[in-house]
Amino acid sequence: MKQLAEMGDEGFVDLATGFCESLGVQDADVCRGAVGTQAPILAHDLCSVGPSSLALNSFCATIFGLCPLPDTIPHIVNLTEPPLSPEAVQAAGLRGRGEAGGRRVAKQWVSNGRTPFQVVHITDTHVDREYAAGSDSQCSKVICCRNHGPLTVGEYAKAPAGPFGAERCDSPPALLESMFRAVDKYAANKSFTIFTGDAMDDAVWEAYQPKIEREMHSWHDELPSRSYPVFGNHDVAPVNGFPRSTTVNASEADWVFELAARDWEKWIGQDAAQQVRMMSGCYATVHPGTDLKIISLNTNYWYKQNCASPLLFWLYDSDKPVWDPNGILTWLARELDLAEQAGQRAWIIGHMSFGKTDSMRDQSNYANQIFQRYHNTIAAHFYGHSHRDEFEIGYSDYSNRLASTANAISYIAGALTPASGHPVFRIYDVDPDTYEIRDFTPVFGASRVEPEWTPYYSARESYGSMLDPPLSASEPLDGRFWHRVTEDFEADETAFQLFMSRMLRGHLSDTTKCDTPLCKARKICALRSMRSEDNCGVVPMEVSFKPKFERRSFHITGDQERDHDISECERPGLATMLRELADTPDMVGVRALSAAAQDAVERVQRRR
Repeated sequence: MKQLAEMGDEGFVDLATGFCESLGVQDADVCRGAVGTQAPILAHDLCSVGPSSLALNSFCATIFGLCPLPDTIPHIVNLTEPPLSPEAVQAAGLRGRGEAGGRRVAKQWVSNGRTPFQVVHITDTHVDREYAAGSDSQCSKVICCRNHGPLTVGEYAKAPAGPFGAERCDSPPALLESMFRAVDKYAANKSFTIFTGDAMDDAVWEAYQPKIEREMHSWHDELPSRSYPVFGNHDVAPVNGFPRSTTVNASEADWVFELAARDWEKWIGQDAAQQVRMMSGCYATVHPGTDLKIISLNTNYWYKQNCASPLLFWLYDSDKPVWDPNGILTWLARELDLAEQAGQRAWIIGHMSFGKTDSMRDQSNYANQIFQRYHNTIAAHFYGHSHRDEFEIGYSDYSNRLASTANAISYIAGALTPASGHPVFRIYDVDPDTYEIRDFTPVFGASRVEPEWTPYYSARESYGSMLDPPLSASEPLDGRFWHRVTEDFEADETAFQLFMSRMLRGHLSDTTKCDTPLCKARKICALRSMRSEDNCGVVPMEVSFKPKFERRSFHITGDQERDHDISECERPGLATMLRELADTPDMVGVRALSAAAQDAVERVQRRR
């Protein structure tokens, strides 16, 4: 394949799309659109790396699943000296920074018991503006509920889609409008909204720039006033198409950063909008009237187990490891340091959390060095991507994960799209003094006719009451609290299964259940990790030669166990096809691809 790639894109694209079609990986139009746009990026990578490089080994592990995941490449992030704790200053008899050798003294964040303010968290809306009520919700495509031809509508529709959505389908505009009405009902006095990415539908084979531009503008017009958005991996063309600044195609995503900068400026301000342009879609801004700094990260730059995979290929386009693609982590550390100096608290918002198997281990490790250095400044993290209602805990010592070492928390919200469960959004109650989370309530749309939006549960009341001793009135829902909750999950199977049902947005079934000791242990381990190398996850080859609409079944039998760390984001693309080849018995698919590539090389050579 490397030799064919070196001869030009045309033959490589023909080979990839031809194999996709002949294997029945997807319908022909999906193969041409999704695989065809990504094959040139893979060809670029194969031309750029050597046969024994770390990049190629990572590619083998994360795409084919045929190589062990490589160890994290050691790198110490250059950070400023941590501030002295108030206890250390007092014990030494010092009076402030002047007597502390010029070192900063950590600010103490104390709640005065004031009334919390509300923040709404929306994620993974995946709005399908071609949704057709009455069309078939059981089709051969990755997403259904569209007019895919005469046999998918009218009397031929086996399971007609309702006006507000259906399983195997993305969100119709009517569902989005219904959700915003529910936001106005349950959070009428919200201070602001955070949106953690993936506004676009899952028709990745149609993800071209004009469509993305048109629909992203529409989405930004629909978002409530004072919103803080991030980029999801679907919010660009091609999907995941965020090249590194060091590649030959470095400017290919500039158009979407410019689009977002213009649309977001009314919420984030001129300076932050300029950061969006210059910092690969990232920005930082202080919410007016507060000491809360919102830091928005484009986490797609270290996304490995991705939905369609051009980004993954960009990350592997060099033999030389790059610890900080596009300088984002360096920028993050600087923004947190400025917040610490200014006596501000920070929220980190992004699309993909750092503890998932989807996250590149190296960058997750380096980011966690930053998070640990500034753990007193960061009040909380907020993410989406997995489509699930869950969390991740960060620790000062991952070899000793206890409530006493838990010092960070990531809140991961469930998705709006009904493709992966009942539609949901979250409402947080935020302490106005510490900016920590006092409580959150998912609001759940439980009907596919006219959604009946109702509060699903109160995290504080539900999980806090399970603890012994119970959560006190003055305690926030911080990392220590959530570690204690996971201890309760270990001891109480009923509590764990309740969490699983909520995590899957009421979509618990025989194909999604986690009812064995190994599955439970892996899930709790994943909850106890904001660093991907520590999450006990596996990288399974999930895709198989089942009918397309059955491929998202998560049930694993025999001596294997379901890894509940897998994201709902798996969509067609070149990575999907390559994993399917690796999944064929006795590697028949891989050998066939190698033989076809060699034949293609010989044909090209004969023509020259």
